Amino acid sequence: MALARNYFDEKGRRAEAVIHALATKTFLTDWCYPNPKKPDGKELCDLLVVFDDIAIIWQVKDLKVDDSGQYKKAEVEKNLRQLSGARRHLFDLKVPIELDNPRRGRELFKPADIRVIHLISVLMGEGEGLFPFAEFLKDQHIHVFTRDFSGLILSELDTVSDFCEYLRKKEAIDKSKKILILGGEENLLAKYLQQGRSFSWMDKYDSILIDDTVWPAFSHDPQFLAKKREDEISYGWDSIIDRAHDGSSAAYERAARELARPNRFARRVLSKLFMDAYKEYWDCPLPVFRRMAPVDDTTYCFLFMEDGHELPRKRRTAMLTLMCFVARGLPPYNNRVVGIATEKENRSYDYCVRVQPNWRPEDEARKLEIQEKTGIFAKPRVARASEDEYPEERADERP
Repeated sequence: MALARNYFDEKGRRAEAVIHALATKTFLTDWCYPNPKKPDGKELCDLLVVFDDIAIIWQVKDLKVDDSGQYKKAEVEKNLRQLSGARRHLFDLKVPIELDNPRRGRELFKPADIRVIHLISVLMGEGEGLFPFAEFLKDQHIHVFTRDFSGLILSELDTVSDFCEYLRKKEAIDKSKKILILGGEENLLAKYLQQGRSFSWMDKYDSILIDDTVWPAFSHDPQFLAKKREDEISYGWDSIIDRAHDGSSAAYERAARELARPNRFARRVLSKLFMDAYKEYWDCPLPVFRRMAPVDDTTYCFLFMEDGHELPRKRRTAMLTLMCFVARGLPPYNNRVVGIATEKENRSYDYCVRVQPNWRPEDEARKLEIQEKTGIFAKPRVARASEDEYPEERADERP
């Protein structure tokens, strides 16, 4: 009996490790908490992801199908109950839960900060032929992922924004509809992406059948492949996020969150704007180079300036702070401004986050004074990009 228990414990640990590795790729280490514990030392869930006001509770189970090719109902329901119980402990009982993060150390979970909760049950077994993409327990929507789909979705929707948008829109599907998916949830994901990241196309149907050819066709479409190629530059933005994690202060964690907020397409745009500015600075004889880049509801400020020694580094951070303040008062008047400063060799980075909903007359007066005294964005060059998420395949890209 002990040998059997050890065997299944080891299987469970391997399954959890797979999901944890995939999740950290998408959500980054700072916001992933593996195996959080209750005050009595018992495990709460297999993985908890907390980003801003979002909490994602994961429970992983390594199961085998029976002779009929189905998972045992009792085992599946046990996993669902564990998820529901973890949610109850975190948000209803509000039991004090201390989280442990490899980078940020120990911290107390704050349920009052959370506005959105997602529950995900991952069944890591061989998989069923017909698989429910969602279950409901006590009116709680629980996403049910297979091993293969977990890897696929965390690779395809590999930002917090993209991933959670899919979960939210999936949860909003009318529960009265009869939906049958053949071949796995990747076919539902393909329909979602094909329809502009929307399930509104379902509104005119009562019964829906999604067959197993949708994902294979979509994933081999020339425009999808062109998107993947264009997205390669976006991972440069991910490296900037990762550098922000090197700081240990709360300010650096906040900067990392702001940098991680954009989805994959926005990161592609930001990476191109940042690299264009960097290349221009590299060829520029001036020691200081500034650029503004409004993307969606945020204005990004890029500052390139040699740090050299401690005093110039402080001067660089001070200039970045002034840039973000001035940018807040310039069109398109975004409430959120994020600044990044570095130098030619990219040895060090500084960050600034300014979130200011209201712009007062005294702020405008100070902005004008800063512009007059320092020249910061007195005549700003605003970087903009025109980009299609799914570009047309060019002739020179065809094999």
